[in-house]
Amino acid sequence: MDIRPQVVLLCKPSIHGETLYKALQEVSTVKWIARKSEFRTDPFRFPLRLLREFSRLLEVCRSAPRAKRPLVIVHTTGLDLVLALAIRRVADCKVLFYVVGTDVPPGGKLTRTTFLKWAVRNADVVLCGNPKVEENVRKLGGRFTRVLPTPFLPLELGVEGKKEFDVVTVGDLTDTAKQNLLVEASAYLDPSVRIAIVGEGPQRQYLMDLSRRHGRTQVSFLGELPPKRIYHVLRNSTLYVRCSRDEDAPSSLLAAADFGLPIIAPGGDHDMELTELYGLSPIIPKDRHAVSLANAIESAMANYSTLLADVSKNREALESYSRSWPGLAEIALFT
Repeated sequence: MDIRPQVVLLCKPSIHGETLYKALQEVSTVKWIARKSEFRTDPFRFPLRLLREFSRLLEVCRSAPRAKRPLVIVHTTGLDLVLALAIRRVADCKVLFYVVGTDVPPGGKLTRTTFLKWAVRNADVVLCGNPKVEENVRKLGGRFTRVLPTPFLPLELGVEGKKEFDVVTVGDLTDTAKQNLLVEASAYLDPSVRIAIVGEGPQRQYLMDLSRRHGRTQVSFLGELPPKRIYHVLRNSTLYVRCSRDEDAPSSLLAAADFGLPIIAPGGDHDMELTELYGLSPIIPKDRHAVSLANAIESAMANYSTLLADVSKNREALESYSRSWPGLAEIALFT
């Protein structure tokens, strides 16, 4: 009989959701409830999916004795958190809100900031991806916070295939994600350099128009892909570029490092996280300008063999971190 703590994870299907789910299994019994559509993409079925999610969550929470009700971990800013807090009122369970860098960017829109203030003040505990995020959460009014960095599990995907792309980045296409920096950098690269942007979001059309204005066709917008397909793209690319200065280390970046891709991180509040929390050695351009990013990409591609020592150290650092994460999680979640 499994006597470990019980956790319910509310998180959309993604690389991070899959990684977090697997990592939590090391320290708890986990039930993952993931809504597969949002209102904007599926307005007719969305209410039914939301009701189904509410019913499943209520059933799971009430199935355990009151003294052993599961922790509910929410990893999205939106209806999932509203749903979890509603369940808390009837099932008396604890709600932990897991916040990463892109959730609390500086200078956010008023409506988003207002919701975040409400969220961090009402959650029982706010789990923060790094100390910088925790600082921002406390400014928003969060009182009970703990740092729990993004988990990572070493990946095994078989034999490496033919390289499809020279440069890849993965993330929601939003203003804070700053993929425009990579698109602008493409204007200063040789047209033969193949760039893949994985993800979907409100900035997609703007980024595609920006690419066309630069007269470049080497930028491929792959849209939202299932985790296994994202792993395939990462495995068959040469460099990973982290565009945002506000996000923490997404699972896709850590997977890229595990696959042997050098990481280019063009300056930002969370770059120190890569070295201090994960032990990585990123390439940091001189400044946050498209020309500097293009120069860093060209230099890395031209001197790729000299980067292999850093790549090997990155993989060793990630293996060490993956062994230490369960201990960090137990402290953050259950003490």
